[in-house]
Amino acid sequence: MISKIFVSGGSHCIGGGFNWEDVVDVYRTEMNINIENRFDITYPKLVGTYFNSDVIFEGEFGGSINRMIRKTYEYVFNNNVADTLFILEVPPGWRDEFYSNELNRNVNMTIGNILSPDDNTDVANGNDVKDLHKIHKDITNYFYNFIDYEIDKRKWMYNLIGLISYFQLHKLKYIVMDNGDLQQFLKMQNKSEDDYNLLWFDKGNSLNNWINENGLTIKLETNNKSNDEHLSIKGHQIVAEKIINYVKENKSSFS
Repeated sequence: MISKIFVSGGSHCIGGGFNWEDVVDVYRTEMNINIENRFDITYPKLVGTYFNSDVIFEGEFGGSINRMIRKTYEYVFNNNVADTLFILEVPPGWRDEFYSNELNRNVNMTIGNILSPDDNTDVANGNDVKDLHKIHKDITNYFYNFIDYEIDKRKWMYNLIGLISYFQLHKLKYIVMDNGDLQQFLKMQNKSEDDYNLLWFDKGNSLNNWINENGLTIKLETNNKSNDEHLSIKGHQIVAEKIINYVKENKSSFS
């Protein structure tokens, strides 16, 4: 039985791209599709509709593996999760969250907003465009002096494996959709991918590669009327179908 769906990760799972009015305008004017609520077109919502389940959205623009793990544990420790399906959309590339004393909040940092304080990741989360300028010098000094991507990645993967082990120990329902780093890590550790409920796309492909190789971006769905590279409406529908089929094919693990 699945009564709730909890999803965390990056921006695909929260309808990234459809938060911008210009993208919504393109769908309305060029494709006659009216998007009143971006969450309604997302794959978690479609899966929730199929299973008649509420959906808890905890993804975020620029969301990192560390944030995903933190938000998931916070939810697990504060809720009855016996009938919850956890979907982990593992974000790609270097990302992390840092608590800023000056801003009095967590900030999602990516390569994009390390390179430029005008990157729109923080703005997409509803924050003031000036905020990143206030901390950019400090955070970039830290990044260039103390961050090594490969070392950071190993830390994230160990922590992610710890979360998955917690799921397995407590017999919780979960699916992991990777963007390649976890797959690579498991191979380096001689671990079988089959032990981690990894949902792959087209013969072991990672999520972002699959999206790009199959032309399932907003950009291509709108015939280049938008330049947004997030998952398209059709892409969300296909991902939802794959998740539903995965649960049905492995029903003993999700009953």
